[in-house]
Amino acid sequence: MTDKELKDMDETTSMDTTAAAESAAETVAANAVVDDALLSDVDELPFDVDFDETTNVDTTSAPAPADGGADVVAANADHVNAMLSLATPRESTDDDSSPDYIETPRSASSATAVSTHIDREVKVGDEDLNLLRAYPTLSLHDVTYRDRKTGRTPVEHLTCAFEAGTVSAILVPDGDDMARTAMVGLLSGLLMPESGHLMNRSAEYLSLEPLELRGHRIGLVPQRFAVRGDLSPLRNLVYAMDASNRNFLKPKPVLASELLLASGLDETLLDNRVDSLNEVDRRRVAIARAVCCEAEIVVLDEPLDGLEDGERNAIMELLRGIAHGDPKRCVVVVTQDAAVAESADQTVTL
Repeated sequence: MTDKELKDMDETTSMDTTAAAESAAETVAANAVVDDALLSDVDELPFDVDFDETTNVDTTSAPAPADGGADVVAANADHVNAMLSLATPRESTDDDSSPDYIETPRSASSATAVSTHIDREVKVGDEDLNLLRAYPTLSLHDVTYRDRKTGRTPVEHLTCAFEAGTVSAILVPDGDDMARTAMVGLLSGLLMPESGHLMNRSAEYLSLEPLELRGHRIGLVPQRFAVRGDLSPLRNLVYAMDASNRNFLKPKPVLASELLLASGLDETLLDNRVDSLNEVDRRRVAIARAVCCEAEIVVLDEPLDGLEDGERNAIMELLRGIAHGDPKRCVVVVTQDAAVAESADQTVTL
């Protein structure tokens, strides 16, 4: 490129820069005029501004636009007023014909008023709310279980419900170990039904993760291997808490100690090996371990089997204590012993 071409290019660039600067200056001047108009006294504005004292809503009245624009403005205003009316509580009148109307106090917030209006429109009443709160802690709906090895159906079309705060018993036929084992497996989530539904409140067993179901929601006390004999009662509970993968408000050893003492275990036995304890104390440890992860459902397989009369009464009182003392927990005992079933708050006969 020649020197003359370079000189012409520099002159062109300089002219463009000058023009841009002049345009920017004109823009700044125009904005200043607008700012001065906006900051001037309100009386000099070309329209009136009025703020409602109670709502602080700007009720500006501007000149109606030409070419039919007034109709558009009026329509928009009507729409806004209609929306605002939904959040405005209505005073009750003697001639109010709506039986589902719920009077909302004037002091209620707009959100509450809107919620009340929606409830009124969709007819939400006390019966619906009670139904939502009526889910039992454990329920079986038309449950059938068939043993694949033998082809037998020990549980067939069973429907029952177990409420929180109760000790219930499922009485199976005497000597029918298959039915007893099947019931324990179904209630604990270790077995799944061939048909029907097992529910913890509004959640179906199949919809829950196994760790959530068996590690937290359900506590199981089987006849065998309920606790580890090579560990102390304290370590048995801490072991279960660690496996649940849950967080606790207190240190796990502290919670474990509190549960074991509440179950009736002597403080001097907390650090002894479980296999050195007598049978009733092992049952206490097994029950404490079943509830240590805040289980809502506690399932026990013949928990009084092999105990003396005094020991049976002590364990039954312990079960009543963990059920009646927690408004969210139910205890279900699967047994072939009619005397155990009679001592429960509710009995379901298989």
